[in-house]
Amino acid sequence: MELTIDTAAAAVRPSDQDFRAWAADQRVFISSVMADLGRERRAVANTVRRVGARPVWFEDFGGRDDDAEGAYLAEVTASSIYLGILGRTYGKLLPTRLSATHTEYREAEQEGLRVCVWVDSREDFQGDQLTFVEEVRLFHTTGRYENADDLADSVTTRLQDIGAEDLSPWVKLGEVIFRAHCVSDSGRSITLKGSVHSPSAVAKLENLRPSSWGGKRQARLTYHGRSHAVRVQSIVTTVVASRATGVEITLEHASDLETNGMSMSFSVAGRTYSADEITEINLRKTLFGEPAPRGLLIIGGSIGTPLSQLPRERISTDIHSAACGLLLTEALVGSGRASRVTQVRVGPRCRDGHEVILAWTGRNGGERRVKGRWTLG
Repeated sequence: MELTIDTAAAAVRPSDQDFRAWAADQRVFISSVMADLGRERRAVANTVRRVGARPVWFEDFGGRDDDAEGAYLAEVTASSIYLGILGRTYGKLLPTRLSATHTEYREAEQEGLRVCVWVDSREDFQGDQLTFVEEVRLFHTTGRYENADDLADSVTTRLQDIGAEDLSPWVKLGEVIFRAHCVSDSGRSITLKGSVHSPSAVAKLENLRPSSWGGKRQARLTYHGRSHAVRVQSIVTTVVASRATGVEITLEHASDLETNGMSMSFSVAGRTYSADEITEINLRKTLFGEPAPRGLLIIGGSIGTPLSQLPRERISTDIHSAACGLLLTEALVGSGRASRVTQVRVGPRCRDGHEVILAWTGRNGGERRVKGRWTLG
């Protein structure tokens, strides 16, 4: 069946209590040249504290045993959001021939952090700073700021938007992708509540209702790194005075439909590959076109081409990334090759594809990760 995505779905603004709880889990790394942007840095740090998150910035680092560059990068890796402020100057070069800000930005990208960057509206850049700004704009939409107060207001709005995105999870049920307001899982049953704007998506969901003679439809539910085989108990739709249709869906876990995936290892030319290693090889071949070792037989079949299900029409970067994450999670967890997907980041399209970071917990409990350029779609 063809995949249907509710592309008009909007994140629901969370309550103050829910937003503060979300913010309390966030570490926001503030990255910029220090000498010229002291006022901006202070304004942003105060804003981050005001919303309830923790600012991570050089001024609070204190004494460290490790070298300065190592300390910066360790703090980037331990953060959840990267917030860059790009002014006129590039900054002093490190031995890598990049500035500290540029190095921190690339580390944030490599680690799959949420990247938010604001650029001085005067755009009077010196030397390497213009090249740096152009690199950032190739992969991200940047904001503009006039002064420290303007920047602080923009940061507040952006953090509120990110919180709303995180607290309105995308889900895939059968061949429909839509936003849920909440997902409750008791271990035996799952309840979804949400609003769906697309009439075709509503129709597909209603078609999953149990049949008139009592038979329950089977489907697969994927969300937030998880994927479960389910049977549909009920789907209630509510039409209100808006473009959206309210949906409340009750599902039961169908463990008898789950697959066990691969659990054995294989030897080729004197080397033994575990099932988790074979899954990684499979993914690298599927996503990045990397060749598998000669003679390696993948019992249970390949992972296929899950991203080929994406619609051909252009969709926003955020929705494209969410859909990719759900399809990859379903392919990995739904096939029994992984127990949980822990990170998915699909960057915006650039000249030669999308930058992809995918991390998961393998069948044997170990953490695995791939990173590369996906050139299809």
